[in-house]
Parts: sequence; C-alpha cells; structure tokens
Amino acid sequence: MTTSTFKAVFTLDTESHTYRPTAHNLSSDQAVEQFNSESKARTTDQGERHRNHDVRRCRACKKTADELTRQHVTASTDSEQSEAQSASSENEGD
Repeated sequence: MTTSTFKAVFTLDTESHTYRPTAHNLSSDQAVEQFNSESKARTTDQGERHRNHDVRRCRACKKTADELTRQHVTASTDSEQSEAQSASSENEGD
C-alpha cells in the first residue's frame, strides 16, 4: 500500500516579510509543477489532508505560515548580525 503525502505551499510576502498559505492538499508533483519557479515559495509536508477547502482560513496552514515567518525573521536577524560583526572586525584592522 502506498502512502500519499500531501504538500502545502507558502509564499513570502516581500512587503510584510511574512509567509502566507498559498495552496494545500497538493501532491508532490502538483506542488513542484505549480510553484517550482517561485523563488519565494516554501513547500512543507502535511501530516494529513486539511479539511478546510479555503487555504486562507485553514488553521493548520496559518500555524505553519507563522512558524515559517518566525524562522525567516530569525535567519534574517542572524545574517544581519554576522554581517555587522564582519564589518566591525574589518574596520578595527584599519
């Protein structure tokens, strides 16, 4: 028996720097086909099929979008801090 893993897709809103649910209950092929060209898209595995048909109202997708946003903010903050530290170190050598 084969198990089918559903995929959810989230895109980054460049203005608000938050991830928003874009699609859910997709097959792997559908997710790749529809969002492979979108550089700001993130695809995640769903534990099970989401019951809500409207992805924007899906609680599970909203929760995942919030988590992806937190990870994005943390990664952005970490890279900014390390860039500032590198610049600071370079200036000390002058």
